[in-house]
Amino acid sequence: MPIAGGRSSLVLAVALAAVVMAGPSRAFDVVMSTQGEFMDAYLVDGQPFPPKVAFDTPDPADPSSITGTAPFAGRHLNGKMCFFPRNVGHNGNYVVADDTYREACLDNATPQARCSVTRRGSKFYIGKDPDGWAVFSKKGKWRRQHFHTAWPGFAELPQGQGAPEPSPQGTIDPQGCVFDGAGNMYGNDVGVGDPTDTNSSHHGSLLVFFPGPQHRYDTYCFLDKDLKQAGMPAMDGAGNIYIAETGLGRMWKYSPPFPTGPADCPGPSFLVSTPPTKTQFVVSNSPTPAAIVRVPGTDHWYIDSVLLPGVPGQGGGSIDEYDANGVFVRNIVPTTMLKNPLGMDVGSDGTLYFAELNLNMDTSTGCGRASQVRFVNGTPQAPEVLGQNLSFPDGITVVDSTKLRVNFLRLPVAVEPNPSTCGGGG
Repeated sequence: MPIAGGRSSLVLAVALAAVVMAGPSRAFDVVMSTQGEFMDAYLVDGQPFPPKVAFDTPDPADPSSITGTAPFAGRHLNGKMCFFPRNVGHNGNYVVADDTYREACLDNATPQARCSVTRRGSKFYIGKDPDGWAVFSKKGKWRRQHFHTAWPGFAELPQGQGAPEPSPQGTIDPQGCVFDGAGNMYGNDVGVGDPTDTNSSHHGSLLVFFPGPQHRYDTYCFLDKDLKQAGMPAMDGAGNIYIAETGLGRMWKYSPPFPTGPADCPGPSFLVSTPPTKTQFVVSNSPTPAAIVRVPGTDHWYIDSVLLPGVPGQGGGSIDEYDANGVFVRNIVPTTMLKNPLGMDVGSDGTLYFAELNLNMDTSTGCGRASQVRFVNGTPQAPEVLGQNLSFPDGITVVDSTKLRVNFLRLPVAVEPNPSTCGGGG
């Protein structure tokens, strides 16, 4: 709900101070939620509707916006945050799927005034990059670095013309990420999101970027280019990669051999010559799997089903626990308490956080939510809402506050959006 009046702002400021100022070296969980191309940060305190700040908010279209203070991050973001491992440089920086130039400068429905800024040193600079993954510092600032696949002719397109067909197939809609022990970054391209689309160039994919000698991540291979609605990847302790193919109702497990460099995918399609071993990870209680995340301290998984059981326009979905072999263990959140879950992550105390799309009858998204499930003596409690009236919330990442050099008290308060911004029904 919108914050109105000085008294409400003062109350929220006090709540923020109670969370953040417990001590400069004391860690607390921050739940990062990407929604509507923005990123909010929930300073979770174990209660519903905790303090929330705007961690990333792109500029509006008003040209006057480039004469004032630049936004804190100013990018169009999707999915999860992933921190670089220690052995590949980048000093604790992180990446997030980024489609800023297409969303802000090619799509005339969401223009930004800063598209006219061409000087790279300007604090308002956006850059002309195809969809990919942006690098951010621990201070939450874009590092002017971007990982992406080849997209010939991209920079020459005028605003409003739309994106070209990628050739070779590039990231149509990047979303998630995961790093392995060698510093390779695996990411997913959702694709156009229509499982009935038979155009192979519109399908989603799983790909890997290699750090290279300069840690630029400018080389890559595709592991799989034929996934219908590819979900965000996860990795187990043995290095196997799991990814949902939501459009076909399957969860896949990829096992070595994995490519180690661009020599492993020498053709023009960048498809790996020796594909990894791909087997179905059968999750019988999750008919439309969308996300997978490790259960802390175990080899088990939480897996959500975004659509079924349930009826579009009436919520539904499920979140269940499975063991390492895909055997159902227990239900975590019943269908009747869900509104089509997507991204998930787990906090330091075991709390499960998840995004909910709240699909309409035509499967378009309504007013989504960010929610939590706490556990008491190992038993999951009823879900509680963190934020509502969200536009397509997809990624959830729980971050230890000490991994970021951000003064959350100085970030603008993120109020609950008006239901009219997401179609109502939040």
